Amino acid sequence: MDVKKWRQELSSVLNGLCREIRVDDSVIDWVDIVIEQNGGGGRCPAHAHTWYEFNYVLSGRMQTRFMDKDVMVREGEFFLIPPGMTHSHVYYRDDPHEGVCFRWRFRPLAGESPEAAAGQGLFGRLSRLKDWPPGAYRDDYGIRPLLIQLFHEAGAGRTPLFLQLLLVQFLEILASIPGTGRLSVAEPGGTKDALVRKVEIYLEDFRGDRLNVEELAASLHMSYGHLSRLYKQKTGRTLIEEMNRIRLAKACELLLKPELLIKEVAEQSGFPDIYYFSKAFKKTHGLSPQAYRKRHLGREEPRL
Repeated sequence: MDVKKWRQELSSVLNGLCREIRVDDSVIDWVDIVIEQNGGGGRCPAHAHTWYEFNYVLSGRMQTRFMDKDVMVREGEFFLIPPGMTHSHVYYRDDPHEGVCFRWRFRPLAGESPEAAAGQGLFGRLSRLKDWPPGAYRDDYGIRPLLIQLFHEAGAGRTPLFLQLLLVQFLEILASIPGTGRLSVAEPGGTKDALVRKVEIYLEDFRGDRLNVEELAASLHMSYGHLSRLYKQKTGRTLIEEMNRIRLAKACELLLKPELLIKEVAEQSGFPDIYYFSKAFKKTHGLSPQAYRKRHLGREEPRL
C-alpha cells in the first residue's frame, strides 16, 4: 500500500470524479475525494459544513473532537460527520496519519419531495446517515478493501463510470450499517488515556511561553487540584514534574544558542527565576546550565 504514490498519481483522477451523478432516486454530489498524508502534526480548528464527511485511517492516528467529545481514531477505524456537526482534528508527528477523506451531499431527483423519497430507494437509505452517532468505529464491513480497490482501479485507468460505481457501492455499505442495528465501536483508550492525551496535547503546544497549570486545568474544565490528583494517579508523576520535564527539554535546546544569556534561557523555558532553573536543571542533568553549555559548546566562561 503506497499512499504517497496514490496521492501523487491519482489526485487528478479523483478530482475528475467530483461531480454530480444520478443513481436510482438520488443525485449524489461528490464534493471531495482526498488521499491524506499528514506527517508534520498540527491541528484543524473547529468548524462545520453542509456536506457529509467520511474519514478512514489507513495508518497512524488522529484525534477528532465531535462537539464536546474527544475521540482517538487509529488504523483500521473510521468516522462519519453529518452536516452541521462541529468538529476539529489533531495530527501527531510521532505517529503520522495517512487516510482517505470523502465529502458528499445528496438530494432526491427533481420532481420528488424528500419526504416521499425518504422511505424507499437509495435516497431513503442515505438519509439514515444524518443521525450517525459521533465516534470512532472499527471496520467490520469491508470498507478498506473497497477503498484499496478504488485506488488500484483508478491507477489502472478504469473509466469514470466504473469508479463511480465503486463509490456508490461504498455509500451503500455505509448506509446499510445503521440498518443492521449494530455499530462496531472502537474500544476507547479509557478515561486515563483520554485525560493524559489531553494534557499531552496542551503541552505539545508549548512554544517557549510559561506553562500555566491553572490555564491547563481551566482548559479541561476542572480545578487545578482535581487535575493534579487525577494526573498523579494515572501517570505516577505530578503536573509540576511533567511541566519541568518539558521546560528542561526546551532549556537544553536553548543552551546550545551561545547568543542567549543563561537568565534568558530560563525565562524562555518558562522558569520563574534563574535560581529555580539552575537547581532543577542540576537535579535532572547532574550539572549546572553553565557546565552543560560548556560541555556541548566548549565555552570557557559561562554567560549569566
